Amino acid sequence: MQRREWLERYRNDVLEQTCTGLEIDKSQLQDFILRMTGFLEESNIIADFGCHAQDFWPLLREMKLRVVGVSCSKAIKQTQGIRVMNIGFSDFNFLGIFEGFVASGILQNLHPELWSKTLLRIARSVKTSGVGLLVTGIGNEKESKKRCETLKKSGLPVVIGEYIDDDGNYNFRPLKSWYDQWLKNAGFYVLREEMIRDTVYSLIKK
Repeated sequence: MQRREWLERYRNDVLEQTCTGLEIDKSQLQDFILRMTGFLEESNIIADFGCHAQDFWPLLREMKLRVVGVSCSKAIKQTQGIRVMNIGFSDFNFLGIFEGFVASGILQNLHPELWSKTLLRIARSVKTSGVGLLVTGIGNEKESKKRCETLKKSGLPVVIGEYIDDDGNYNFRPLKSWYDQWLKNAGFYVLREEMIRDTVYSLIKK
């Protein structure tokens, strides 16, 4: 089976799913969001890509920051007086609008071919010296390589980090070295980073 054919089978599901199998520690997420706000000023605009930080919108508003929810193909209703833009990845194209952003759980279900493109689009949406928080799953190198070899033997054209879970959902968790390189290629550098189990929290700056 050709890789393009195999990925096309999961294409629509991948663009609709978010946070599949990803454990996000809310206290850790809040801690990193507060660290990020230390680099921002009143009235700065923050994008919540995927709208997975909704629980913290009231906190951000109390800090006099403006929040825009960018749903990335997952229909979210406007709430708490915050504007929500229900757009898909194919329409995701902003230029220098935001001073900050949160992208929690929107990457690990994307094909590896889309990671670099998506991070570049996020980078273009942020103003120079803008800050952001990325939260995503990272694969264990030994386990990922072993699983990849098994799947390849069964005839699937996978790369390291790809797998289909027990519910039939596509997942991709890159090696940490790949993740680091994609951030660098997008023009981001890491201010602070922590790993909790297989989830990485990265406070980054453009």
